[in-house]
Amino acid sequence: MIGWPVWLKAGISGVRENLSDPHQVKIMLHLAEGTKNDMFRWWFDEIVKRDVPFDVIGLSMYTYWNGPISALKANMDDISRRYDKDVMVVEAAYGYTLENCDSTENSFQAKEEQAGGYPGSVAGQAAYLHDLIKAVLAVPDHRGKGVVYWEPAWIPAPGNTWATPAGMKYIHDEWKQGNARENQALFDCHGKALPSLQVFH
Repeated sequence: MIGWPVWLKAGISGVRENLSDPHQVKIMLHLAEGTKNDMFRWWFDEIVKRDVPFDVIGLSMYTYWNGPISALKANMDDISRRYDKDVMVVEAAYGYTLENCDSTENSFQAKEEQAGGYPGSVAGQAAYLHDLIKAVLAVPDHRGKGVVYWEPAWIPAPGNTWATPAGMKYIHDEWKQGNARENQALFDCHGKALPSLQVFH
């Protein structure tokens, strides 16, 4: 962890030195796998030890990869207290169908439905969102600040892919083009809003 704290401090300093009020923009540090309390404790202990300033801890949460929302909740409760910081889920999604709307294999299929704890249906997606939002709102001392869904509008369309061919070449990850997440959007394959969007009201 030698280089990262230096780079983080430089980036944060660069943002804050150009603001009239250096604290008008909150600094979030975001880790994947929001149920892994040991990883969050290790990483943020190191960040705090090196005096990297931050305001909010961001977490990703996919029940089909990371485990149950109860484990996320336990982690959020712990790290919000341990570091005296707000927490926010800034990457989350769940499938509303097992159907595929294009020729690219989806990342949410029957295996993910089984591991995820909710049906791969509109009702299952809505239940996942309801439970996720409820868990964030229940973090003690009003430390849970919200949920960002990723990616709600990534529906299939010609040329709609995770990266351009030039971008894939640049990062040396020339995976197949297409959309592997359209069955986790909050709109159906024709762009019609799903009832699960109502959970946000």
